Amino acid sequence: MMARPSQAFCALLALTLAAPAEGRCAWQHEDCSHTGCCQIAGHRCFRKNARWAGCMRSCHPGVHHHDPPQHRTPWACEPVGPHHRDCAAKGEFCGHLGCCKQAGHKCYEKDVHWASCRPSCQPDQQWTCREIRSHENRDDGDEWSEDYGRDADDEADEIKREEADEIKREEGQGGHSEDLSKHWRGGLQATHFWDCNGGGCDASELRPWNLREYKYAPHYAPTDPAKHGGALYGEKLWLTGAASDSLTRLLGPDSDCCGSDGDGGGGCGQCLLVKTRESDHPDWLAVVMKKNRCPPWSNGCDKVHYDIAVPGFDNLQYSTANVCGDHSRSDTYIQRHHSAICGSVAPRHCNCHQLPSGTPEQRQIRDGCLLFKAWGWHHGTPKLDYRPVPCPRNFVDWVRVGKAFDQNGVLSLAGVRNASLALGGAPPALPPAPVPWSGRHAAGILGLGLLALAPLSRVALRWWRGRHGVEEPCSAEEGRLIMQ
Repeated sequence: MMARPSQAFCALLALTLAAPAEGRCAWQHEDCSHTGCCQIAGHRCFRKNARWAGCMRSCHPGVHHHDPPQHRTPWACEPVGPHHRDCAAKGEFCGHLGCCKQAGHKCYEKDVHWASCRPSCQPDQQWTCREIRSHENRDDGDEWSEDYGRDADDEADEIKREEADEIKREEGQGGHSEDLSKHWRGGLQATHFWDCNGGGCDASELRPWNLREYKYAPHYAPTDPAKHGGALYGEKLWLTGAASDSLTRLLGPDSDCCGSDGDGGGGCGQCLLVKTRESDHPDWLAVVMKKNRCPPWSNGCDKVHYDIAVPGFDNLQYSTANVCGDHSRSDTYIQRHHSAICGSVAPRHCNCHQLPSGTPEQRQIRDGCLLFKAWGWHHGTPKLDYRPVPCPRNFVDWVRVGKAFDQNGVLSLAGVRNASLALGGAPPALPPAPVPWSGRHAAGILGLGLLALAPLSRVALRWWRGRHGVEEPCSAEEGRLIMQ
């Protein structure tokens, strides 16, 4: 069994999320106990317990039923303001705080990933020594929080607008409260894959665990919002993918709509708004939802990284978990060679018409390839600008548990579980075969010996794979090597 990361290691995963120039306030779903301020206008920081505080408009003590089930513990609702914050101790990351507990120490930047408290700092090849200061310690007159010092009438009007937009969303009329000109971050490394393997967020939904039905739903391919009720932010695409743990810390806990990720810190069903200048359409926006985990021991996923699921864009040279057309799964909709038709070429040059289109699922998969191609990435590893946003309700309704995936596996676009049955055919007869390991192992390792294992051993093996192997797709572009 793989050891869980230490607390110190987990803390390092958040480093890339810190603004290197100044201490910053918290987003929704981020811990605000250290800073006492919130990025979203009209939100305040309230303490839940000794380990967590969150940003919200108001807070009532007790259990909050909109919290994910595994996090439904009572809130103390003690307000946390800029005068209640604590500062970083020696050896702690101070990039999001901009202040130090120890007298005479200041917060200095080492690089974009790390800053710590030191009495002084001399720039060298390792340290930039840029001083990071909290808002209240700066000399430019800015207040700690963008809400502090605002005119009361302006703040009241802002809250009214947010509430009106929220009502519109509830009524399905669109509208959002996000100022899309602000709060963008750069440097999100993106890659692409499509290995037909199940999404980690769905693994816990299979009850009982069934490897044959652990596969990626066609719903998760790039989708045109205009075909499903319309966009919320003007986005051109809905995407899903595998988020690194450091990115998941920004996304927050699992939503209650779209599965769970107990190993990677949550984030399932949470969304980012992204765009990239390394494309034919740098003005296009896309919403990407976490449906899988990219673990930190995979090459590239120790940083802020998103591996985006796009049919036809796996790279068989590097893919470690491709099960398209494999006998270990029921119908995966496309075969192995289909999954990689464009894995090693520039996305805008992909010929998506090589993908089959005989069933509704196959058409959804091919349309996803075409839509992604239209975005026109110049290469397979662009950097994205990104910001957290609430997932569009129409998007959630398209991919939520019970619509795309449930306890028995993928739900068909035709309204029944198996697309071949919907079209009048019969499910293919598959010969008995051993459960394959991921691409890092030779298929012959198991052989007939696996078939001779006791039933209990097979159950244990499948559980292990579901928890630690096959649920983690790897980037075709990065060529990740999964460590034992």
